[in-house]
Amino acid sequence: MAYLVTGGTGKTGMRLARLLKDASLPVLLASRRGAAGALDGFEAVRFDWTDKSTFENPFTHTFPNGEQIKGVYLVPPEMPEPAPAMNEFIDYAMSRGVRRFALLAGTSATKGGPFVGKVWEKLADSGVECGILSPTWFMENFTEWLHPQTIKNENKFYTACGDGKTAFISANDVALCEFHALTDEKPVNDNILVTGSECLSMDDVAAIVGKVAGRKIEHVRISPEETTKRHLESGMPEYLAQYIGFLESNTSRGSEAWERSDVEKLTRKPPQRFTEWAEEHKNEF
Repeated sequence: MAYLVTGGTGKTGMRLARLLKDASLPVLLASRRGAAGALDGFEAVRFDWTDKSTFENPFTHTFPNGEQIKGVYLVPPEMPEPAPAMNEFIDYAMSRGVRRFALLAGTSATKGGPFVGKVWEKLADSGVECGILSPTWFMENFTEWLHPQTIKNENKFYTACGDGKTAFISANDVALCEFHALTDEKPVNDNILVTGSECLSMDDVAAIVGKVAGRKIEHVRISPEETTKRHLESGMPEYLAQYIGFLESNTSRGSEAWERSDVEKLTRKPPQRFTEWAEEHKNEF
């Protein structure tokens, strides 16, 4: 059995690919850049959600021992309505023999709802084996995505999260959940709440990051509208900038203060704590 990782150069995709390779499982990366954007030591094919002529590329790839792709990790593309393209690919993949999928959703996703909700519904109604992964805010937002530049340049980061707390999760733990959702003998066939073991406010995060970095880091409170404006000015697509503002507003009202987690149940190990993660990444702040 071989595995296809869409979004193979992304935050969770590349980590999942390494886990599969370390387990000696055949893995193929799919991305718009194809082999040109592949991680060292990995095979990749060109794949574009907006170009269905590329959907066949993973399935015409020849694996060393003739393996066939039976499991697919689905990462939503950066577009306002990913479901039509993703659902069309799911149908195509099923026609090529794929029987298990793992979908990266999020704690805000609902079956049948907006964004990936229709993809979740598609998988649930298709009779395939599937795991719906619903992570909260990533710890890596402070080193890889939303906040690293202002932390480095201003000793600050800006959010509309207020006093709201979050059960932050590391991308490594998300990838480990993906790995088990794809490879465990027993399929999940359910939503997996991918959250950490402790709830922290953004002020708590600023204190932890400041301690490991050896300097004061400040969490600056702004409005959801200011969050959206800042991300638009950084070049983020409008729909995504607005969505981040929406998520931060919800976080301020307690939406991410999860008191339960499915991580240990699925992976047989507790999720990493933020303090431990921050210490490992202290040279990146």
